[in-house]
Amino acid sequence: MEKIWLYGKILLAFFIFLINIASINLSYGKVNSLTTVTNVGLTSPGDVNSLLPVVNNDSNANSQIISLMFRPLLWIGTNLKINWQQSIAKDIVVSPDRRQFTIHLKNWYWSDGRPVTAEDTLACLKIIRAYGSRYPNAGMGGMPDIIAHVKVVNAQTLQITLKRSVNPNWFELNGLSQLFPVPAWRWKQYSIDKLFKLQDNPAMVSVVDGPYKLQHFTLGRGISFVRNDHYSGKPATLEHLHFKMYTSDSSAFWALKTGTIQAGMIPHYLYAARSMVKNLKTCVSNGGYGFNYVTLNFTNPQVAFFRNVKVRQALALAINQTQIIQIAFHGLGVPSFNPVPTNPDTYLSPEMKKLVANPALAYNPSAAKQMLTEAGWKVGPKGIRMRDGQRLQFAMMVPDMSQTSIGVAEMLKADWQTIGVDMRLRVLPLNLELTKLHSDNWEASMAVWTYNPDYYPSGDGLFNTGGGYNMEGYSNPLMDHMIYDTSEKNGSRFLYQYENYAYSQQPVIFLPYPEYVVKYANSLTHAQLMEGVYSVDCAPR
Repeated sequence: MEKIWLYGKILLAFFIFLINIASINLSYGKVNSLTTVTNVGLTSPGDVNSLLPVVNNDSNANSQIISLMFRPLLWIGTNLKINWQQSIAKDIVVSPDRRQFTIHLKNWYWSDGRPVTAEDTLACLKIIRAYGSRYPNAGMGGMPDIIAHVKVVNAQTLQITLKRSVNPNWFELNGLSQLFPVPAWRWKQYSIDKLFKLQDNPAMVSVVDGPYKLQHFTLGRGISFVRNDHYSGKPATLEHLHFKMYTSDSSAFWALKTGTIQAGMIPHYLYAARSMVKNLKTCVSNGGYGFNYVTLNFTNPQVAFFRNVKVRQALALAINQTQIIQIAFHGLGVPSFNPVPTNPDTYLSPEMKKLVANPALAYNPSAAKQMLTEAGWKVGPKGIRMRDGQRLQFAMMVPDMSQTSIGVAEMLKADWQTIGVDMRLRVLPLNLELTKLHSDNWEASMAVWTYNPDYYPSGDGLFNTGGGYNMEGYSNPLMDHMIYDTSEKNGSRFLYQYENYAYSQQPVIFLPYPEYVVKYANSLTHAQLMEGVYSVDCAPR
């Protein structure tokens, strides 16, 4: 009997021991690891198909993943200022003529113990130059053509001389922000075409200088990271970070509900289902620093009426932004009337702040009708306006990745129909939309712009003639001049002039910008959440 009792005590003790071990492991998994998806707080989840700086398609998902392994020369915070604590650069000295930028690097190290040097930073610039027109950010911040010559002063000092005087804030936030030191001694053996082919090869990122190291990558399935214990900055609090490659926000939401992932967001069209995850912590993201818009094809003769500023102004005045925010975004969003983002309003002009505070001032269907009449468009059969036998109609492409985008498009269709414009929707896969945008065979398309790496919203590359992302073919000499002034001259007034003019000209039709409810596991701190999601401002609620 005593033996049975003794064996019972031993078994009980062993059982308690196993429970304690399991509790420790469970706690370890919750506190030190995070499984999530890309683009949390920003947009729908996206696939990762590149691991390398520069030679990638500049998608939000790729940018997020790359920044975990490679730290940029300048880390731009959510307040749109340089975060020197997280930057590899220690400081930048600008010459009196605003042409020479001397960059001093911190004592920073690669994961194999080698120092990060000025040569590694120069190697990135060489890759950008070699990539040429294929580089997605070509022209942003003047890069790379604005650079006259570069000098490696010593191992930790790089001196860049420009071809002209510039606004230092513009060049630092839009130009130098593109530079990622890369392991020059490893990559110098590869041509630019070879680097492009190897951009999804894990062997290329065995040496990194960011807070995380790649552990496992399966294209289209998932990607995992482990903390880089040799990171020169503040150590990551998460030891393991995993991203599952869901391609729709609804799939990610159900994964969040079931606990498959520990951080995700509630799509606007599933807002009523938020009670299913009410047990999780909450923060509200500003959606990143960007703007939503409808781009118009100025080069397509079928819709040549877009070239008339009165038509564009009428389209803008007919949009009830407040209604879109309340219905499509469930109150989570901000009005937006120009290419300078509303949240944060760091660079918003006083005039645009007034409109944001009183969006009804920018909503006037009666004035829109009058403008179309003045432009020669008379009401015809079924209420659709006509001019010289042509109906005022066009087709707008809408990516199928979000039901919310489709809902917004339906509301635009209704708003424009009230002023006599017939807009027809073409819902299609995002990749097909992007392909068509690089051809001439389209009329209008819904799009979103995120300022990364061009954090100073000056418009270069977007609305200047021949700009790399000016896919609509918009050209206006005065707009070109104003954009140039923002890049060359110091002072906010030049940026204000540009954004106010953009509102009056509507080179694209500006739309309200959404915010997102982000939910995350109770075991995670807000700081840990921010390590695993994109660089967005997500305020705890």
